[in-house]
Amino acid sequence: MTRITAILERVLQLVENLAVALACLALLLMGGIITASVLGRQLFLRPIPDDLLMVGLLMVPVIALPLAYIERYRGHISVTITTDWMGTRMLGLLRSLGAVCMGVFFGGIAWMIVQRVPQDIARGTFHDGVFQIPAWPMKIVFAIGIAVFLVRLCISFTQGLVTFVTGQEPATPVYRHGEE
Repeated sequence: MTRITAILERVLQLVENLAVALACLALLLMGGIITASVLGRQLFLRPIPDDLLMVGLLMVPVIALPLAYIERYRGHISVTITTDWMGTRMLGLLRSLGAVCMGVFFGGIAWMIVQRVPQDIARGTFHDGVFQIPAWPMKIVFAIGIAVFLVRLCISFTQGLVTFVTGQEPATPVYRHGEE
């Protein structure tokens, strides 16, 4: 069973790393669009059409895709004023509770967005502008990012319960800049 778990964990890490790479690519693309638009406006009096719309749409992968990667390293912002003095078991229980709350919150948002995708495709919904960019692709990207995040939250939930029951913290990766 541990071999299968290790293989699944490795696959999930690969998917998370790919999602982070795509988010980085989207961020670079955002910077390129902004730079090209500013240069076009200043040098040729012609900015890139729909530049603000494209940058706004590219924010979706930049925000949604890295969520699971951040959860793997427990890198979300947290306030530990009241939890620093708690024991390991209680911290495991709180970690599980936090994973459930995040799963319900983000899962609910993703569910509401995904329900609209078939309607957007059927109606041909697009964003107003010169390029008439379809509305549904970034909704699917958001759903994929949240789906991977929910899988990671299930693992965090399980690890929190294991910590609560056994009193021992499972070995989790520690982020070191530049290492993987």
